Amino acid sequence: MIELSKSQKKIARELIQLGLQHECKSFTDTIAEFVNSSEWETGDPHELYLKLYKKVTSFDKQIARRYDALSGSHYFITIFELFHDGILTTEDITRFDVEVQNELRKIKERHNIDSQ
Repeated sequence: MIELSKSQKKIARELIQLGLQHECKSFTDTIAEFVNSSEWETGDPHELYLKLYKKVTSFDKQIARRYDALSGSHYFITIFELFHDGILTTEDITRFDVEVQNELRKIKERHNIDSQ
């Protein structure tokens, strides 16, 4: 794994914040679709509450796993996860120097080959 410089850690923090924003936007869009669905209008209120609760709890666990207690030594792996999961794009990672970009692409490619 690559060690990020101080300036690259700053970029990583900005991209991690961007990733969190993307994930929260996606989640709120999902919740809005659920609340605006016909199921919401006609369903049993208690069952709807339980479904909504499960969605929120699941999202919260995902966010906590990825972002809670995040330190500089974990920035690279977090950026990789966000890149691998499609939350950050190739364009997003161009803010890093070429060495970091290449390492992220190489690991992603290797991981995709291994998971096939």
